Amino acid sequence: MGLEQHVRRKGFLKSKRSRIILATFVFIAILAVVIPPAVVVTLRKKNSMGPKSKVFVPLYVYPAPGTWDPLENAISTHPDVNFTVIINPGSGPGPNALPDGNYTREIPKLARYENVRLLGYVPTTYTKRNISLVRKDIETYAAWPTNSSNPDLAVRGIFFDETPQQYDAKALAYLQSLTSFVKKMPGLGPDNFVVHNPGVVPDSRYLASADSTVVFEATYDTFLERQGADLFRNIPDSNRSQLCAVIHSVPDNIEGPELRGLVKRVRRVADEIFITHLSTDYYSSFGNKWDQFVDLMAA
Repeated sequence: MGLEQHVRRKGFLKSKRSRIILATFVFIAILAVVIPPAVVVTLRKKNSMGPKSKVFVPLYVYPAPGTWDPLENAISTHPDVNFTVIINPGSGPGPNALPDGNYTREIPKLARYENVRLLGYVPTTYTKRNISLVRKDIETYAAWPTNSSNPDLAVRGIFFDETPQQYDAKALAYLQSLTSFVKKMPGLGPDNFVVHNPGVVPDSRYLASADSTVVFEATYDTFLERQGADLFRNIPDSNRSQLCAVIHSVPDNIEGPELRGLVKRVRRVADEIFITHLSTDYYSSFGNKWDQFVDLMAA
């Protein structure tokens, strides 16, 4: 009887030890499954670039063969990044019904990409330009697909340059009238998108008359002098989706982690962004850090 109890007790201990070992293995297995995702999530949060923004491109580069290739390469290799591209044949659509052959060859190439929105450049001279001339420019862009018999020779909205900063009731009425004109123009669909460019923070009453507003267009040093991203956060009656930033003349030593930090800060406050290290001709060529900028916009 004692022997039986001893054997039974030994078996019990062995069984208990097995359960402990099994529980330990199960616990380790659970940790192996749970901890790596938690670490990944933590790292992702730490390395997050914030919300996605569109790459904004004032494309004032004449489209001689090959000159738009850096842009098209960036567009084709980053299908998850959206590009807003300003087309400017001649301080507007130019004097003729269609732009010249280089433009009619290159514009459709960009228009065929789903991640590209083309806008036609139109100056307003701070709402002092005759509004009938502005409307004529808009109509010229809108007629491109019909006049060329090519649906891809088209823009999907208008970029109004030189819009005012200080509030004026007549200026607001002028811009509201043009926005309404663009929104009703069939040749600018399906987006009929409107961008204003005062280049500085305008009176907030202008913001609602555009889909997007360039509230900063200046040098990197000026960006720092104006407290950088805080400038955007302090704009009344605005949200990130309405704001665009253009920063040029970034010093060459701002690269790698520092460039990443700059792009990250701006992405958090602006939905459309252009950053270039070029200090001259920054809208008529692509700098040597163009690809780095686009890669960071894709991150």
